[in-house]
Amino acid sequence: MKGFKTIKITAAVSLIALFVWLSIRYFSYGLFLEGLTNLIRSPFLLLFMFFGYLAAFFLRALGWQMYLSKNIKFGHYLYGLFYSLLVNHLLPVKAGDLMRIGYLSSIKTDIGKTEIMESVVVMRIFDLIVLGAAAIGFGSFIGISLAPHYFYVFVVTVFTGILLLYLLRKKIPFIDHLSKNLFSILLSARSIVILLITLLSWILEAAVVYGTLLSFSETAGVWESIWVNSITIAGQVFHFTPGGAGTYEATMSSALIAAGITPAVALQAAIISHLFKFVFSYLAGAFTIVRAPISFKELWLSLKQKKEVNQT
Repeated sequence: MKGFKTIKITAAVSLIALFVWLSIRYFSYGLFLEGLTNLIRSPFLLLFMFFGYLAAFFLRALGWQMYLSKNIKFGHYLYGLFYSLLVNHLLPVKAGDLMRIGYLSSIKTDIGKTEIMESVVVMRIFDLIVLGAAAIGFGSFIGISLAPHYFYVFVVTVFTGILLLYLLRKKIPFIDHLSKNLFSILLSARSIVILLITLLSWILEAAVVYGTLLSFSETAGVWESIWVNSITIAGQVFHFTPGGAGTYEATMSSALIAAGITPAVALQAAIISHLFKFVFSYLAGAFTIVRAPISFKELWLSLKQKKEVNQT
């Protein structure tokens, strides 16, 4: 685990360094202002991006509900995702999944915390499978030369992850429980439907990339936007700043350049699309705090208690 942490920190620092280099070389305040102004002056484009991004979260909430329990109201799954999004854009660590677990655990249901935690882990596995497949599939479709080679990296990564789960299962009770059910979970008919819903959600999120490129009068392709979004989100594994600031821009800029967008436009588009997501996360977070307020003190105690139970 220490080795993975070292790799993660090294990758994150490398991406931040790449973002700094791209900014020094290609940042243009005039071009940034032009793209931002065009976007603000295009309400239909903003609405297209907003509702595309919003619909992505509705689909993820639906997939989560299908996996865990229909006895919990759909709105609670959506609120859990919005709390997760807010926390990830406030803290320098990716703690959003803890919020998902904590929020749903605070709802009075017959679902145990272990089942809720397992559902969040499995949904994350689904996300990674879909993002990896989308990055390879759409990359090959639009002719990104590196995409076919990533297929082998993707396959090796998936099997390495499964092997690590198997080797660590006896040391961590939760992983032991999950590993016993993982294959049956992944191969079930229900999971195939959830994977398709997850894929559609990430396709809809690409509306943010597509809309931002249109604000620069770029002839943006739908398939290119989906590929860029998949690569960008996958790169957020190395998140260690609020909202992944820096790593997001470096990854998206690189993907856009690979897709044929000029470096200057690629960088400004990455910054503006990320700014849009920051604003969305704070609006969605504020809405959720009003609609489904929780005691953060109780949430912390609940998570602490869960951690102590898992360690015994």
